[in-house]
Amino acid sequence: MASSATATASIPQKSYRVPNSAVPGSTCILRHPDTKDKQVVPAMRDYYPDNVLGMLQESAKRFPSRDFLGRRVYNKDTKAFGDYQWITYSEVLERSLKIGSGLVHLMQKHVRPEADISSLTRLPLGLYSINRVEWALADYAGVSQNWYSVALYDTLGADSIEYIMNHAEIEILVCSLDKVPKILGLRKQLPRLKVIVSMDSFAGDGADSALPSPFNTSSVTVLRQWAAAADIALYDLASVEALGSESPVHPRVPKTSDIFCLCYTSGTTGTPKAAMIMHSQMDYVQRVVPLSMPLTGPPVALSYLPLAHIYERFAEVYVMSAGGRIGMYSGNMLTVVDDLQTLRPNMFNSVPRMLNRIYDRLVAGTIHAPGLTGVIARRAVADKLANLEAGRGNTHVFWDRVIFRKIRALLGGNLEFVLTGSAPIDKKVLQFLRICFCCLVTEGWGATESCGLGIVNVKEENQAGRVGVPQQAVEVKLNDIPDMNYFATDSPCPRGELMIRGQHIFGGYYKDEEKTRETILEGGWLATGDVGRINPDGTISIIDRKKNIFKLSQGEYVAPEALENVYGNDSLVLQMFVHGDSLQSCLVGVVVPDPETFVPWAQKVAGSSSSSFEQLCASQVVVDALRERLAALGRKAKLQGYEILKAIKVEHRPFDVEENCLLTPTMKLRRNIAAEYYRPDIDAMYASITGST
Repeated sequence: MASSATATASIPQKSYRVPNSAVPGSTCILRHPDTKDKQVVPAMRDYYPDNVLGMLQESAKRFPSRDFLGRRVYNKDTKAFGDYQWITYSEVLERSLKIGSGLVHLMQKHVRPEADISSLTRLPLGLYSINRVEWALADYAGVSQNWYSVALYDTLGADSIEYIMNHAEIEILVCSLDKVPKILGLRKQLPRLKVIVSMDSFAGDGADSALPSPFNTSSVTVLRQWAAAADIALYDLASVEALGSESPVHPRVPKTSDIFCLCYTSGTTGTPKAAMIMHSQMDYVQRVVPLSMPLTGPPVALSYLPLAHIYERFAEVYVMSAGGRIGMYSGNMLTVVDDLQTLRPNMFNSVPRMLNRIYDRLVAGTIHAPGLTGVIARRAVADKLANLEAGRGNTHVFWDRVIFRKIRALLGGNLEFVLTGSAPIDKKVLQFLRICFCCLVTEGWGATESCGLGIVNVKEENQAGRVGVPQQAVEVKLNDIPDMNYFATDSPCPRGELMIRGQHIFGGYYKDEEKTRETILEGGWLATGDVGRINPDGTISIIDRKKNIFKLSQGEYVAPEALENVYGNDSLVLQMFVHGDSLQSCLVGVVVPDPETFVPWAQKVAGSSSSSFEQLCASQVVVDALRERLAALGRKAKLQGYEILKAIKVEHRPFDVEENCLLTPTMKLRRNIAAEYYRPDIDAMYASITGST
């Protein structure tokens, strides 16, 4: 059998294979062609600050009057959000320095009264709200005093809040007003917390001053009394900013080796781990991201993905360092498209879940449209897909003017770059969006532990199913996984666990040296847990997940996440959980349908136009029809016989972060909890299979 090196010798390579770097159990090392010899990202400006405070100061110096942070204004009369209102770079820096000074005074007054102000640095600052301007101001305020932020997901349950705040030892928490009662309700479980700062102003609370006391008691008054009784100092951000304005504290510039933030991982199989993201990783971000993101002007981005996630954090640091604009979404994930149309960004960082919804909306109005509209759209899509896959690009002189110009307007009309990450995206969705948006739509790979970066597609990529090549100054290799039958010697495409190293690798897990040693291996290699494949042209595909596997009774290994992606391609499926174990020879699953598409289909199957969503989910006729439909989809996708679901439960209650705790804050499935939660249903499904054989 020819070696993979021989087999690919005649194929133009998109990554650089380091000669003589392969060792038994590992592939050769891959690098980006631009940094194949010197593993350093070149500076693109004369002066390059190497910490986030320096980046903000530099951008404020270069672009003092340029718009930076924006929010949409809500009109109470029309009950709709209007245009964006902006604050400039100089205003953001000035306000951040004031808030940072105020936070230091609060720390000294309420937490460490004996401490000298100069010692109040390298401390955690809790942040808890949806994405908003005040979140960013508080974050930069902490950075100005060399504090590091600890962001809590907006959807966290009480147990996760308690764990993260105690583990990170948060003493000051900045949060939105709606979170204050939630935190006060957990006071006994949060012994270190001393100060809460509300992002929302306490001024104009709505108390009726015309009424005598105690009838003019406002909601904020009640919160203040509750906080005082709980020994918590309660402020609003405006008063903290005023305090800092009156008594400025000189900013403390972070070192590259200082912590920028703690990012808590999902914790799908246990308690969350706190990844230490250092300022050195943010220095890498500002250097490398522009090389992968070709824009004709300063970046303009919508902030809607959770800021507790490294994916959104690195994108916003890049935009800030490049002098761009960040528009905050209006707070509702269902109206993100409206925010995009108002902001008209030139870049869009997204995830498959959001892009799948946009895709469903687009195909409904184009290739699935009735009559002449559908006929023309199908011809246009077919022509452009053929051009794309033949390497002739994703634009078309005629069809773009007739059809796709209007589709581009759906996301504002200015898009030049769309990036999808955090999970695999279906090939047909990616290719369709590439021809619809007529810009660079690409997929990449990153992890919290790699600062969200690591591998990204080259600009000319026209195939789907690839995450690309190592980014500049990044090294990648694959290690054998014997239990899963993945080997570096597989031909023509080596396979194995993705290993990665470079300046973007995190500083380890906070307070967890053991987990750090398990993750950062000898030589500085990060063991990602993802299974990769090196394609003949030197690109990389992610094909599996090392941890998410189980063995069936006949000895077959199953990767449930990959199967969930296959079955999730059905338009009726909103959420999916595939389960199996070593005592069983087949798989079962739990399906949460999408009400919008499922109800009309199920009513037709059941022959009842009056049945409710819950009733349809419980109908055995509907359940059987959906199982057969999914089985057909699996066979079409060429799944193995043991990968076809033999029984399903159709669940009308969605998997949730807080209600049933089946999802992590990053919307990943907690498999062990899901298996326990659905144990009676799983047992019943296996019993029904046994009884029918």
